[in-house]
Parts: sequence; C-alpha cells; structure tokens
Amino acid sequence: MTTQVKVNESDWLSQASQMKQSGFVRCEWLTATHNGGDAFEISLMLSKEDLSESTILSTDIDSAIDSLVGVFPNVSFHEREVSQMFGVKFNGSKDESPAFEIELPGHPLRRDFALATRAGADWPGAVEPDENAKRRPSLPPGVLPEWTA
Repeated sequence: MTTQVKVNESDWLSQASQMKQSGFVRCEWLTATHNGGDAFEISLMLSKEDLSESTILSTDIDSAIDSLVGVFPNVSFHEREVSQMFGVKFNGSKDESPAFEIELPGHPLRRDFALATRAGADWPGAVEPDENAKRRPSLPPGVLPEWTA
C-alpha cells in the first residue's frame, strides 16, 4: 500500500525525520518534476523495512530545498542526480560531486532544455499520415518552435 503526502517546503525536513521515526526507514528514491521557470515538485519515496507500506512525500519548491542526507544518508546520490539533471540546489548537502561523470550542457530534464540534436532528425509527428486530418503537425520533444522558422 502506497500513500501520498504533500507538505509545505518548510516542513520537508521535519516530515521526513518524523516518517523515519515512525518506521519508514528505507529511502527508495528522490526525484523532481520541472513545472516551468524555477518551480519544481520534489518527490521522495519511503518504505518500511519489510516493504509492507510505502509513502511518497512531495513538496513544491522554487529551485532550492533542504538536503535529507542527515536523515537518509543514501539519498545523497539522488540529490546529486536531481541537482545535475534539473538544476535544483540542496541546502546543507556537503557532496558537490556530479552524479554522472559526463559534463552536461545545462540541465537536460528541465522542460525548457532544448535538444539541438533533434532539430535535424526526422520526426514521425511532423508528417500527417492522412492529408485530410485537422491536427497540426507536432515538433519533436525538446525542439523549440523558433528553430523551424
């Protein structure tokens, strides 16, 4: 059984600590969803040791949030990954090394990250299979509309 709990950003660290004290000792994953600009939703999945229950704890933030490494040490990799892929800052995190050894030109999982390599590739949505269709041809994900002008 998985439950979902939405908390205020100010309660993020204390709620995670309370969850650990109430038996949710396994930190399964932490990720982000980019909602545009500097707005993100951060989600954390916690489980009981026997996996009988799990909870997804989430909060909305503006580009930075308190680190949970002091509560769940294994969340360090996930925080570094979210930082590298989304540009989210984790306050109080001591590990600044990237999650991946490759150098990324920006934050590729953000909605505003343009994928230049897709601009020249054929895209199935660019050609309508039925010439009588009313649908507007779509651009590949990550290709900005001004690139087609």
